[in-house]
Amino acid sequence: MSEHIFALLVHDRSEPFESLKRTLRDLSVETYSVGTCKEAEDLIAHCKPQVIFTEYAVADGSWVSISKMAEAADVPLSVIVVGTYPDTRLYLSVMERGAFDFVAPPFEHEPLNFLIRSAALHAHRRRGASAHAALAN
Repeated sequence: MSEHIFALLVHDRSEPFESLKRTLRDLSVETYSVGTCKEAEDLIAHCKPQVIFTEYAVADGSWVSISKMAEAADVPLSVIVVGTYPDTRLYLSVMERGAFDFVAPPFEHEPLNFLIRSAALHAHRRRGASAHAALAN
């Protein structure tokens, strides 16, 4: 897998996303932010991010909307829900409904590096499996 990772951030508030962006930048992860599900949908097909970080709710939807978009995308990607604080009930809900993971501040380099690289590798492997299945048909 290439070391280059591109993450789309879907949010309409600055915190905790400004902190998350700084940490991702420190980890050499390229990011782009949008504020709505519609903007995310338009960019997913063109930019093909490996990972989407999304807050629980945005103006025109929720993390569930983003997760459904990810499932319908041409290429697989991983969705990580961002909370403002650790929340066990939200974490369980997110995991049960198909997101890759849930994360909340503080965004420490080592754990976030492991998370983003795991999520990107997961997307990369699923992309390879999708391509292999398409060739087989």
